Amino acid sequence: MKDFFFLILGLIIVFGSVFLFLGRTSVTRNETKIIKINDTSIKVEIVDTPETREQGLSDRETLSEGAGMLFIFDSPANYGFWMKDMKFAIDIVWIDEKSHVIGIEREVLPGTFPQTFYPNQPVKYVLELPAGSTNRYNINIGAVVQL
Repeated sequence: MKDFFFLILGLIIVFGSVFLFLGRTSVTRNETKIIKINDTSIKVEIVDTPETREQGLSDRETLSEGAGMLFIFDSPANYGFWMKDMKFAIDIVWIDEKSHVIGIEREVLPGTFPQTFYPNQPVKYVLELPAGSTNRYNINIGAVVQL
């Protein structure tokens, strides 16, 4: 009887541990930073690893006003962006290695997937903002981004 009790207790501990390990949700908290474009401060979430860049804003319900996601790449190139698993429209701001806005895709809708959007020249940074933000904040080509 005593052996049976310890067997059951051991199984409960093992299965409980497995359940807790597999059942926990992995929430990655990316670094946040305040950037400035023109006279507007924007709180951005920094994504600078292959995993966080791939995830981007996918599967999120929204992006708050005054917030954005800043993609930082190791070297300038023509990086493509798409709206896979997106639930809301965004503005995409292409930024070169000298921190100048070199292109903007305004109000990109989730329904554009699988279309991929590319800058017209190499970029080191890409800023995603809620749709309409570039118009509200008067962000245009040539603007300087203070990183």
